[in-house]
Amino acid sequence: MLSAAGAAVLVALGASPAFGAGFDTPILYTARHQAMGGTAIASVNDPSAGFHNPAGLQGVQRFDLIGDFSLILGKVRATPDGNAGNLESNTVKAPFFLAGGAFRVSDYLTLGVAGFPVASGGAEYHYQLNGKDVIDKTEIVFFEVTPMLSFNIPSAHLAFGYGQRISYVTFDREKGEPNDPRILNLKLSGINPEGFRVGAQWAPIDALKLGVVYRNPVTVTTKAKSATTFGLEATDGELDFNLPSKLGFGTRVDIGPLGFGNDVEWAFQSQNKRPPLKGTLTGAHVEVPNVFDWQNGITFRTGVEYRIGKEPMIPLRIGYIFDSRVTNPAFPSAFGTPPAATRTFTAGIGYVEPTWQVNLAVSRRHGQANIPQSALGDPAVCRFCGFAGQYEITMTGLYIDASINLPK
Repeated sequence: MLSAAGAAVLVALGASPAFGAGFDTPILYTARHQAMGGTAIASVNDPSAGFHNPAGLQGVQRFDLIGDFSLILGKVRATPDGNAGNLESNTVKAPFFLAGGAFRVSDYLTLGVAGFPVASGGAEYHYQLNGKDVIDKTEIVFFEVTPMLSFNIPSAHLAFGYGQRISYVTFDREKGEPNDPRILNLKLSGINPEGFRVGAQWAPIDALKLGVVYRNPVTVTTKAKSATTFGLEATDGELDFNLPSKLGFGTRVDIGPLGFGNDVEWAFQSQNKRPPLKGTLTGAHVEVPNVFDWQNGITFRTGVEYRIGKEPMIPLRIGYIFDSRVTNPAFPSAFGTPPAATRTFTAGIGYVEPTWQVNLAVSRRHGQANIPQSALGDPAVCRFCGFAGQYEITMTGLYIDASINLPK
């Protein structure tokens, strides 16, 4: 039974329906793919296939290692508190990475493994309440380890891939004095090994590659033994986070020194509804709905590559990403992408030798929305939502990757 006092205290923990374009971040990996707008479903041919499409392991000749570092810098403008409006967050410095390896057992089988953060979100504000400095911070990261394999049919230029997704989620929420946030301090984490990703790649002719990939929805139940709110101790905190199912299709066309990539991804974000934040306060069990009510989203990716030389080769790349609005503007969050579409421009360069390569890329993402008071939902329904005002995000991504692909 939910007590009024217990609900009021638990609400202060404020999980917040975060990250307006869904938990997926559309500007992650790898430098070689991100420079072309992230297009990779049909063309990935290295261990980053664990993120893009496991069928891409068919491109491994014998033994392949890859590492990518992605530094994401971002700022959010929002109204995180009714008494603190139109604020710009601190610059978020989010270091992401991908590491993977693969081995071709035979012409027909390739095995691999990769690890990487697959989704994230968050922001941090500093402002004053009642004349006192306050930190207001939310951060979530979905990390994934993916053992994978591809069954290859070389004569048909066809491959089918499978990856087992082991998902680990961390969620941090803080509000209060910067050195001792006692208004709330909540740290949750959880793991779910039951996810998977399946895909296929086919090259009907040398100049054309086609790809398809699907991942299943994964719900990770995060828990905390203890939390602090208004100086009181809460125990047995629990909240479910869902990384929804996603379906993607891709093409790659190569004509002479030119390459053209296009991907489209459909994310079933409507699977994020109203999971309750649960906890125990003063011996009583309490629950408060965490309102998402997201809608399905679509992401379009396109990119162009121009290759200079043969061995060594220098590819020049540019790309564009359109990511549709996912969250409900009636329930905005101050801790991620606004309830609006975002657009990203990308560019990069590489240096490719027969058995190794290095690539660099940069991306710039932006989106904004103005939410009037009349557009907001009932605050009694969504106790964790933001307030009316201007919502905006600006992100810059810097990427470098390197790989070794040893021949047969």
